[in-house]
Amino acid sequence: MIFRRILAGTPRTASPEIRARLIGGPIIRTMLSLSLPPTTATLVQLFVQLAQVHYVGLLGIEPLAALTLVAPVVLLMQLLSAADVGGAISAATARARGANETKDLQRLVLYAIVCSLFLGLLVATIEYFGGGAFYRFLGGKDRVLDEAISYGRVVFGGAVLMWMTNLLAATLRGRGETFAPSVIIIVSLLGTFPLYPMLTLGALDRQGLGLVGAAIAFVAGYAVSTIVLLFYMQAIGKETRIALVNPWWSWKLVRETARVAFLSSTRTILSVGAILAATYCVGRLGDAAGAGYGIAAPLDLTFISPVYGLGISILAMVGANLGAGNVGRSYRVAVVGTLMAAAIGGALGLLAAIRPDVWLVHFSDDAAVLLEGERYLSIVGLAYALGGAGTALLFVGQAKGQTRWTFWGTAARFAIVAVAATGLFGFPDTIESIALLMASAYAIQGIIAAGILNPANWRASAKGQVA
Repeated sequence: MIFRRILAGTPRTASPEIRARLIGGPIIRTMLSLSLPPTTATLVQLFVQLAQVHYVGLLGIEPLAALTLVAPVVLLMQLLSAADVGGAISAATARARGANETKDLQRLVLYAIVCSLFLGLLVATIEYFGGGAFYRFLGGKDRVLDEAISYGRVVFGGAVLMWMTNLLAATLRGRGETFAPSVIIIVSLLGTFPLYPMLTLGALDRQGLGLVGAAIAFVAGYAVSTIVLLFYMQAIGKETRIALVNPWWSWKLVRETARVAFLSSTRTILSVGAILAATYCVGRLGDAAGAGYGIAAPLDLTFISPVYGLGISILAMVGANLGAGNVGRSYRVAVVGTLMAAAIGGALGLLAAIRPDVWLVHFSDDAAVLLEGERYLSIVGLAYALGGAGTALLFVGQAKGQTRWTFWGTAARFAIVAVAATGLFGFPDTIESIALLMASAYAIQGIIAAGILNPANWRASAKGQVA
């Protein structure tokens, strides 16, 4: 029923009206309407991931520990496919949409398919041959290591499906069509959600598959969304159909997209590296501090969810206006979107700083653990405004084809935390000092990333120069 309704609405969403909306509609209203569907989809994905942790936790400590070993790598793959490579394809699509380059739109769909197959198989191969050694390096052994390897083999064996879902959705979002891909992803995830308890714990007098069952349910969600996205894109028009274009290869298009994807992906790796370095510092403070940080730090990623949806709309609008030659409007969209992201991050951060218990009590009832978590959030929460702005500026950079500012901002954040982790100037000795370190890193990241808003860059773009 819901997919039939989506298809019924395609003539409107595939028409020039959506282009007119991107390049001429009210900025804030258009931004909010485009950002609501992907924000909802991101929150649903987060809910499913937390539910997976819940069901695996019912299996016991060892399966949960195994999931913890693999989770950062899965998170990295999700970020690379959705925000980095996907963001680069969305940005190229938005610019092509603004310029009415129909052939480039068709080429980008084809490139999304090729990238999904290549990168998905590459990730699966690397994990198959090196996953066990990596999980062992992280501390996995005995049953925990065996469970981690089994889970990883299934999840990364289906990596092509995750890449396919995220990159196909990216081509649609770059066109300004955020509703359909978001609904497809939401319905696919919720439709396969019952598989988590059934395959993990068992149902109808059948024994569950344990952690492997959770992995199968994880892959199933992306399998369904990939199939529906392919069907949907074939149905709505020639711009989104998978077909060879003559000529099908464009060096300029590939070069621009690959450059943005590479810098964005490197930025994400550095960001994950900063998290690992902070985790290492916290590990030296004892179990209570480690557990407190463990339940508080996920909020650093959770608060990004609404900003991520806003960023998708910023990318589509900035890219379309640049493609159409409306540099002045694209700059206004970038500034307004960044301020909105800072406001969202700041509001959530202020709540986290004033009432950290609202988040923490759902994950622990240990007084010592809660105290350490509250100390962390009361400081880091104050930097969430700049963290939100930095996230929005990543999408601005992707749309403009200039990701160096966000790259150097993240590199500076990583350097700050990494130097602390070396102990060169002494290790942080309290959770407050680590929180101050992370808050400073967020602040510097956001300030450097804001360099892309220098009006001189946009004046140069208006003259057709490379800024």
